[in-house]
Amino acid sequence: MKIIAVMSPKGGIGKTTTSDSLAYILGEEYKKKVLVLDGDPQGDTSKTFGVYEPDGIGMSELLEKHESLGGTYRTGDLIRPTQYDHVDIIPANGYLMKTDMNLLLKEDENQVTRLRDALREVGNAYDYCICDCGRLLDMVVINIILASDLIIAPVKVGGFEIGALQNLDEQIEDLKDINPDLRIKVLMTMRQKNKTSIEVEQWLRKESGFDMFGTVIRRSIVAEKATTAMLPVPVFAKKGIVSQDYRAAVAELVCEMEGEPW
Repeated sequence: MKIIAVMSPKGGIGKTTTSDSLAYILGEEYKKKVLVLDGDPQGDTSKTFGVYEPDGIGMSELLEKHESLGGTYRTGDLIRPTQYDHVDIIPANGYLMKTDMNLLLKEDENQVTRLRDALREVGNAYDYCICDCGRLLDMVVINIILASDLIIAPVKVGGFEIGALQNLDEQIEDLKDINPDLRIKVLMTMRQKNKTSIEVEQWLRKESGFDMFGTVIRRSIVAEKATTAMLPVPVFAKKGIVSQDYRAAVAELVCEMEGEPW
């Protein structure tokens, strides 16, 4: 199972839209078996896939009450089916912020590798695990990062967003002692065709040193409407430009992760 985290310290850049779209396209169009992890306390990915319950079981139990920790849950007990045949999810719940605090106070050897250990139970059952992260580099997100093979960092044009991306890169470097093979790949989102966008994209590709998707996700009101409707963009607007762009990004991703042509 290939584990991919989607994260950015900035809001409003299409992080959850990216997570949902990647998971849906990989599952329903590529027929890969996909497990989604919702590590964002807001639970937007869980809502998009129709399984959010504030008082339900999910990520908090995976990180605090797993059988390997002396608890009562195995990983499979926390997986929920979605309305899509090839996509399952371990949802967020209303306890994730408390879970972060509890993990911070534990100070034991496995406080940052609990997720990695728990996912080994289901590694042979899925092709991909797509993790939607919260904006803060908290203990839940650190667990996701240290379990991941790749971080996809969505970024839109703007000085603050670029600065946040550089900060994220520095933070990830600090975690590579535990996960030395971890990589970041930048995905430009919400791109408008204007001079500023073109100049920033050129800088990112030629001078920033970041590994970039060749694909760019264009800006469209359709993405916002899909969020309001609580549906993945490729479901809400199958033939729209944003759906087309995410399909191209997934083609790149599959090529990189599996060595298949795109």
